[in-house]
Amino acid sequence: MSATQGAMAGTRDANAPRGRTRWGVVTAILSLPALAVGAFLLMMAVRVLVS
Repeated sequence: MSATQGAMAGTRDANAPRGRTRWGVVTAILSLPALAVGAFLLMMAVRVLVS
């Protein structure tokens, strides 16, 4: 057997073992909408303060 236990077959240098959460992907999925909402709120605040 050439593959180590817990490693996914056919992958090279996987970031996380099989069955583990890849937190970078989760963080990206959750942070992108948060950044969009934050940018929208900032634009609305600037618009209210300027006008």
